[in-house]
Amino acid sequence: MERAARSAADAYRGIVRRWLIGRPAVVLGLVACASASPPPGGPVDITPPKLVRMTPDSNATNVATRYASFYFDETINDRGSGAQDVGNYFLVSPSDGESRVFWHRSRIDVRPRNGFRANTAYTVTLLPGLSDLRGNQMRSGASVVFSTGPTIPKDRINGTAIDWVAGRPAARALIQGVTPDSVTYLAQSDSVGHFTLGPLPPGTYLVRAIVDQNNNHALDRNEPFDSVTVVVPQRASDSLVLRMAPRDTLPPRIVNVAPADSGTLRVTFDRLVDSRQPFTPDMFRLVAADSSVVPVTAVLTPEQEARVARERDRVRADSARRADSLAGKVLPPPRPTPPPAANARTDSVPSPFTALALKIGRPLAPASVYRLSVTGVRGLTNRTQPSERSFTTPRPPPPRPATDTTRTPRGAPARPAPTRPAPARPPS
Repeated sequence: MERAARSAADAYRGIVRRWLIGRPAVVLGLVACASASPPPGGPVDITPPKLVRMTPDSNATNVATRYASFYFDETINDRGSGAQDVGNYFLVSPSDGESRVFWHRSRIDVRPRNGFRANTAYTVTLLPGLSDLRGNQMRSGASVVFSTGPTIPKDRINGTAIDWVAGRPAARALIQGVTPDSVTYLAQSDSVGHFTLGPLPPGTYLVRAIVDQNNNHALDRNEPFDSVTVVVPQRASDSLVLRMAPRDTLPPRIVNVAPADSGTLRVTFDRLVDSRQPFTPDMFRLVAADSSVVPVTAVLTPEQEARVARERDRVRADSARRADSLAGKVLPPPRPTPPPAANARTDSVPSPFTALALKIGRPLAPASVYRLSVTGVRGLTNRTQPSERSFTTPRPPPPRPATDTTRTPRGAPARPAPTRPAPARPPS
């Protein structure tokens, strides 16, 4: 009986197999129904993942754990590469190198490269930008502070990171605090440039703010940065401001000199110039080809040029309004001053620059060679070096051709073109 039942089952499977082989569309439909993709239709998911909880608990002490774990309400995308790699969204402070990040769908475990050290306070930070499988990104981050010892230090370093060239706060700048024995603490500035580094034990720290362009949590060549030495505990009255800019060990040198108008020269340097130094005419010497000296009467920074231009425009507008008022014209009410833009300049220290304007005492001769020398102009690393540049003034424009002022009035018949008299024939 059992052998008969087994034979009947084998025969039935053979019939089903032959039936499916002749109907490939049915097979594909069955496979599609068995796939794990979401069913078509329904609302589109545009909600970013939410952080449900973190372990260890914040401010916990005597923690014995291998990982700091972050739990989410959905699966996190782990397919990013480069700057989008999951590991780039976590900071472990203090750091002993690249952190170890382990993805478990809706849970991510983080630990230092060599594990948590004993009797050390740690801050593990989740940075904004982590996304789910549909690309919905988290706009905010979170952090957990705990200690593997009995206490957590109370001291922190607070400050602001500034994009000095743009003159506005720098969002998501990398902040480093390095001790004399090379222990590195990490943080990141928020959307308005503010940062908090710590908790920190008392001591001296080299604090750096970096525009981390490749997102590797380190300072690389040509990345804008600024650094300052800070003693912890930090006094409450101290306001730490880090102004990031590209810095070079070489001093600035003149690369171009060009007349802007008859009384102004524009001087361009190959590196950023520190805007906090005073600029005086005796720093520049302008010599003609005949060795005569052209006096430099004033030096204007870009900010001073902009201020002069604004004042000139204001005077012109006031003069035009007075003229219209005397002429009896009805004047519109003055426009209200618009509020500052969200990305407007907020730094009180002028930004570094690469160009200066020189006011000269007399106009330069056209198509002539001059030599400009500069001394005492320092770069962002406080280095100076004399430099000079020769330039040639442009040729004057060619004179305009004379125009015939005796034009024929509109509607009048055109005058016939003058005819030359025929040459006289010799007498026969």
